Amino acid sequence: MTRVLLLLPSMTETGGAERMVDSLSRLLASADLEVHEASFDPPGARRRFENSAAFHPLGPVPRLPLPLRALEYFIAAWRLRRLKRRLGIDVTISNLWRADLISALSLGSDRKIALCHTNIVDNPDNRLMLQLRPFVALVYRRFDRVLGVSAPLAKEVASLYRLSPARVGFIDNFVERPEVVSALPQDGVARFVWCGRMQPGKNLDGLVAAWSTFVAAEKSAQLLLLGDGPLRGEIEALARTLRLRVGSIEDVSAQLVFLGFVAEPARYMAGARALLMSSLYESVGMVILEALALGTPVLAADCPVGGVRAALVGYGDYDLDREALEPASCGALLPAPRANRAKSLGPWREALDVAVNDFATLDRWRAGALQRARHFTPDSVLPRWLEEISPTLQPR
Repeated sequence: MTRVLLLLPSMTETGGAERMVDSLSRLLASADLEVHEASFDPPGARRRFENSAAFHPLGPVPRLPLPLRALEYFIAAWRLRRLKRRLGIDVTISNLWRADLISALSLGSDRKIALCHTNIVDNPDNRLMLQLRPFVALVYRRFDRVLGVSAPLAKEVASLYRLSPARVGFIDNFVERPEVVSALPQDGVARFVWCGRMQPGKNLDGLVAAWSTFVAAEKSAQLLLLGDGPLRGEIEALARTLRLRVGSIEDVSAQLVFLGFVAEPARYMAGARALLMSSLYESVGMVILEALALGTPVLAADCPVGGVRAALVGYGDYDLDREALEPASCGALLPAPRANRAKSLGPWREALDVAVNDFATLDRWRAGALQRARHFTPDSVLPRWLEEISPTLQPR
């Protein structure tokens, strides 16, 4: 039996990479592969998403004095190498740059695949991957394959690091269709959902600004914020500054609801008028695919590197600073909303108004979402994953 190790810096968070690893773990196990998960969480840590794969927390990457800083990753790689030997790992699939670097340093005869989740250019979280471009390129050339979760992301990585086409590819993200009962009250309020980690790149302050201009005229709409993060306090303060009525989901007069972390965000997306995404950079968020699978339209910023555009079947290049919305079969592509850029808010008001008042278009969006979701099912991507892993499906 082929043994696969999925590697991530941490498995204790609730981000898209963690959800993707959990989904991939379940998918590969369904194909009778022996799947393990490893991270650099403390021994005894519990991962956020539980599944049948054995979990191996290898301990944090040690923090050494600056002159010895490079040794940190060699120590982590040594731990990983010992684990791979003990388990007899055939394929290691690393997720996110830190895990990629440690996987490359761990050596061994296992087939190494780097799975890239987020764009690099214009992404502050990945600025070191730009500053250290020659070094990153050298690391990725040690991998058997470097995969993006979308075609635009794979193209960016290949171009940025001058990787040969034979080394780079992509496999779309995927989701199971959630079988859930909607948690939304049936009270006539038009509810929209945002879901994610409250951090700068998600541009939640811009979305709240756009929302405030919309609900100034629309009296029966509510935005549900699912998730938590370092900027929650700032967003709550902004809501007070904009005089938005913050309350509970049962309060029909509430314009904004902070729900925090929820175990099943699909229960709040099911039946919502639309999922809203205001990110300044994004690959293909798992939450987008989950919304499509539920028949929930998506209204999203047309952000780098074009993965969102590809998911919604837009045409041409992404344009974060566009001045008009671009209709899609399952929603719309919009500019990134910014409070200090009035032209960016108008298209959001227009799209939100359509979702509340134009039922014919809303029905088309919902049908289009279900149609598009067929492209992102486990069955559609499993053959591609087995193809990437297949070189090891030989006698040992």
